[in-house]
Amino acid sequence: MKEFDCADVVPGCGAGFRAPTVAELLAHGRVHAAHAHGKAEADMPTVDVAVTAAIRDAG
Repeated sequence: MKEFDCADVVPGCGAGFRAPTVAELLAHGRVHAAHAHGKAEADMPTVDVAVTAAIRDAG
């Protein structure tokens, strides 16, 4: 299991995600970035890099 806390990328954001794979977390991160932070499709490569850097193994 993998996890990602949006606050690791966007200070103050309380969203957190868990998924079995990195690919699924990236998908969650993209949806969240679009809906909660107004990111456009053109921003998604940058979102992917930031989310990937913040992913950790869930304990």
